[in-house]
Amino acid sequence: MKQQGGYWMPSLADTKIYSWTAPTPGGTGTMTVAARLSNRYDGIATDLGMTAHADASGVTAQMVKANRAVQEGLLMKMRINYRKSNKYFGADIYVPTDKVSDAIQKLAGKAWDGTGVITSCRDRIRADFR
Repeated sequence: MKQQGGYWMPSLADTKIYSWTAPTPGGTGTMTVAARLSNRYDGIATDLGMTAHADASGVTAQMVKANRAVQEGLLMKMRINYRKSNKYFGADIYVPTDKVSDAIQKLAGKAWDGTGVITSCRDRIRADFR
């Protein structure tokens, strides 16, 4: 990772393409969607119904950017807390919308960020007080 504009951004080498099956808009069927996410998802991808791909050559899915997938209802942003080297951290993760309850129930105790362990997972609810 490198710092860019005050934020730690993963380099392209620290990412993978993850694909998953999502309900189609309107809920009449399913479609396969893919997005480039941090390779930190390796420890939780199977619990979220995601498949990791090293490069785009083996992906036969509609590619979307993560933020766009959230806007279209294909992913939901959630918050995890994790412990690494006796320190606690928090991170936002992207979860397929049909796996949100699975994420809340199953992700505690899973590996995250190398030697880290997820301690909790919750919905990331934003309130707008403007």
